[in-house]
Amino acid sequence: MKRLVMLAVALTLVLGMAVSASAAPEVSISGNLLVNAVWNDNWNFVKNDANKESMRIMERADLYFTVTANENLKGVLGLRSDRGEWGKGGFALGQPGSAGTAQMNIRDAYIDFNWPGTDVNVKAGIYTVALPQSVGSASMIVAERAGAVMVTAPVTDNVSVLAGYTRLDNQNTTGTTGNTSAANDNNYLDGYLIAVPLNFEGISLTPFFMYGGMGDNYNGSNEDGSAYWYGTNFTMSMFDPFIIKADINYGKADFDTDTLDASGWMGALGLDYTGFDFMTVSAFGVYTSGDDDDATDGAETMPVLDGDWAVGSFFFGGGAITGDDINGGDTALGFWTIGLSLTGIQSFAQGLTHDFHVLYAEGTNDTRAVLGARGNYLTEKDSLWEVDFNTAYAVYDELTLYGQLGYINSDFSENVWGANTKDDAWKVATGVVYQF
Repeated sequence: MKRLVMLAVALTLVLGMAVSASAAPEVSISGNLLVNAVWNDNWNFVKNDANKESMRIMERADLYFTVTANENLKGVLGLRSDRGEWGKGGFALGQPGSAGTAQMNIRDAYIDFNWPGTDVNVKAGIYTVALPQSVGSASMIVAERAGAVMVTAPVTDNVSVLAGYTRLDNQNTTGTTGNTSAANDNNYLDGYLIAVPLNFEGISLTPFFMYGGMGDNYNGSNEDGSAYWYGTNFTMSMFDPFIIKADINYGKADFDTDTLDASGWMGALGLDYTGFDFMTVSAFGVYTSGDDDDATDGAETMPVLDGDWAVGSFFFGGGAITGDDINGGDTALGFWTIGLSLTGIQSFAQGLTHDFHVLYAEGTNDTRAVLGARGNYLTEKDSLWEVDFNTAYAVYDELTLYGQLGYINSDFSENVWGANTKDDAWKVATGVVYQF
C-alpha cells in the first residue's frame, strides 16, 4: 500500500511537471463595433425614382480570436455579424435578440504555422485570397475570403516563392439530400496560384500567375472552360519622398462557346509624395480594356472573380465604414480614370485628419455593347467627375468618429441609357467605429 501511495505521488509530480512544461496557448481578442448613418441621393442615376433619396443607419460587429501556441503556430477565428439596418428585420423595434436578429458568421478560420526547423510558412483555412496590387485599395481580380492553402518559402533574403490552391466556388451536388439532378455536377472553380515576391532596397514587385480550373458544368454552362491571369505590381521608393507605383494585369476565360469568352487587361500608374509632414499627395491613372460591338467573340474586358479595388471613396468604392459607397469595389471594367488624393491631412486639432479626392472617369466600352447596368458599366459616351472630402477624429486611440461628403457629376449618354437619366449624385455620412 505504501508503495502504491509513493507511485501515485511520483506520477502526480511527473504529470504536474509535464503540464507546466507545456504552456497554455495565449489567446488574444480583437474586433470592432461600428454604426454608420448615410444620407444619399441618386446613386442609380435614374430620374424620377421614388427611392432615389434615402437615409439609412447601419450597424455591424467583428470579433476575432487569435490562439498562439508559440512563435511558429497560431490559429485565428474571426466572426462577423450580418450588417443590419436600424428599423428593419432583426434591428426593428422589439426584434433585437429574437430569431430574426442578425447572425454572427465565420469570416476567417485558419491555421498559420512554420514548418519545424525552416522559414517555410503554411496557411490553411478561410482567409483573404488577394493578388498583388499597388495602385488602388486591392486587386481587381480577386481580393476576398475563400478556402485556401498557401505555402510561402524564402529563397534568398530578397526573393521568396508563394504557391497555393484555393477553392473559389463549389456548387456540386453533395448527394446527401437525395437530389438526383445532375444540374450541379462538376460545377466548381478552383484556383492555382504561384507568385514570386521580390523585395530589394527601394524596389519591390510580385509577379504572379493564377490558373482557374473549372468543372465542365461550371455555373450550369455544360461547357469545358478554363481561365488564367498573370501580371505584377511594382513599387519604387528609392527616390523618396517620391514613391512610384504601377500595376499590369491580363486575364482570359475560354469556353467551348465563343460568346462566353472574355479577355482583357488593366494598367495603372501612381505617384505619391510623402515629403510633407502633414499630408500625403497621390496622383494616379488607371486604364482597363472595354467591350467592343461584336458579342459573338465574347467580352473584351478582363474577367474578374471578386475584387475589392477602389480609388476615391464614392463611385468606385472605398467608403470609410460600410454602406457608404456606390459600387463597393465591384465596378464593371471598361473605363479609364485619373485623379488626385490628399490623405492624412493634419487639421487644427490633435487627432483630427482629412482626406480629399478628385477624379475623372470615362468608359472604354463600345456604346453598342452595354453588358452591364447604368451606374456601374461605363461606355465611351459616359463620363463623370467625383469630389470627396472625408474627416476622421480620433476621440481615443480605439474610438474614431467619421464624417464623409461625396459628390458625383455624371454624364450618362441618353442615346445609350434612355432619357430617364439624372446626372448628379451625392452622399453625406457620419459614423463611429470602436476597435479593440
